[in-house]
Amino acid sequence: MATDITRVYICGPHSTGKTTLLNDLRPHVPELHVLHEVARGIIKSHGWCRDNYVPDKHPEVFKQLNVEILEAQIKLEREYSEQGKHFICDRAIDPIVYGQYYVGPEARDVMLGLPGLSGWFESLRRSLVILVAPHHEIIKDDSVRLTSSIEELRDFYNVFAAELNYQKIPYVALYDLDRKVRVERVLNELKKFQTSRTRF
Repeated sequence: MATDITRVYICGPHSTGKTTLLNDLRPHVPELHVLHEVARGIIKSHGWCRDNYVPDKHPEVFKQLNVEILEAQIKLEREYSEQGKHFICDRAIDPIVYGQYYVGPEARDVMLGLPGLSGWFESLRRSLVILVAPHHEIIKDDSVRLTSSIEELRDFYNVFAAELNYQKIPYVALYDLDRKVRVERVLNELKKFQTSRTRF
């Protein structure tokens, strides 16, 4: 049943090593299908480069991008759930937070009005959500993501945590920087999460 599906979300600000963490986890969780980031595919489909959706120059394009990312993410997760696949993903409510932080409350409101969002929130509340904190040591420019200062990323992290709390989505804060320690911490949280589910 869909309620028994294990869903793991690695989320948080950009340039925090979420995808690296996901890839480091893969050998340890072969039962979890990797739900790849959809953002790059959407950007490519539009033929956009980063300058096309920088929020302070093109807020409407940035809002459109994040709406499309969220819609695609919900659709893909629904397909995985209907197929009974356990999965791990390197984003969760990220598009909503990006809209709120970089465009404003109206962008957040648009995404909160998308079809299927309430059901998606319910599934998130039954999932293991890891919120990754930023570290200045791993900030880098990949020409796709936004480039931000550590102060901006910390502020973004706080907005992210506030939105998770507002939506009553439980999460685990991951402050560790060392890659091996990160993996061990997530695997330990996953074990606790799965154990707690078998009690009921």
